[in-house]
Amino acid sequence: MSRAKEIFESESFIPVEYEGTPIYINRLFDTSPYAEVRYDNGAVTNVPVSELKEARQQTH
Repeated sequence: MSRAKEIFESESFIPVEYEGTPIYINRLFDTSPYAEVRYDNGAVTNVPVSELKEARQQTH
């Protein structure tokens, strides 16, 4: 949860994935182990923070 909070509060863009799909963290819930996330298509859902993965950044 602490890494998710660092990513959420970061001024830099840190890519995150849920089940292999890029997402944006909209909100972290203080009272549960879930986060509200948004997909590129605009869909919003709640997912377990433990299932979020930092995506590898592409280097060119």
